[in-house]
Amino acid sequence: MSLMSKIKLEDFLDKHRSMSIKPSKNGGLIVEGKLYFTAKTDGYREVKDFYKIRIKVSNNFPSAIPEVEEIGNKVPRKEEYHINPDNTLCLGASLRLLQLLSRDPTLEGFVEYCLIPYLYGISLKKQDGEELVFGELAHGEKGIIDEYEKIFGITGKDSVKQIIKMLSMKKRVANKQLCPCGCKNRLGKCSKKLNIKINQFRHFAARSWYKKYEQETFKEA
Repeated sequence: MSLMSKIKLEDFLDKHRSMSIKPSKNGGLIVEGKLYFTAKTDGYREVKDFYKIRIKVSNNFPSAIPEVEEIGNKVPRKEEYHINPDNTLCLGASLRLLQLLSRDPTLEGFVEYCLIPYLYGISLKKQDGEELVFGELAHGEKGIIDEYEKIFGITGKDSVKQIIKMLSMKKRVANKQLCPCGCKNRLGKCSKKLNIKINQFRHFAARSWYKKYEQETFKEA
């Protein structure tokens, strides 16, 4: 299946008429233009807004999460707006984005579940002075660890690292390891059912992806 078919590009462009395909030098594809959206969440007002963005989609989508740049200079280049050093938007921790994208692994699904919530929060922050409505991670490694502690219901950097390492192992091998949750059982016999939660993430990306992610995230290890 071609990348265009896999991400349902035609459907996306039909819905977002101000977006178009641009040349890509490094494989994959680039979609660029004005993204108009309407969004609302409980306790906050509705926002209608747009941002000029560039989305880079890898051939390894959806395990390779698209990279997004805001190219209309509407998002301030300040740390509090969560812009990465390479000018891409920091949409959240990678495993959380994989989890969100699993709901609809298409370009439209990525925009709906991963990108628009960020843009909605940015619009409210700029217009009303609100904090980011879906929460915000601390910068760097701390934010990643905090997020994964919430996802898996565990505590501490070592436990987070162990879970990601387990995702890079074959399931039957990982199930024989001591569970990171502290129940003192093997993962396969976890009394808190952490094995079930971990197995959900096995469907989101290959073991090799998790191995590389662990190495890149915890470089000092």
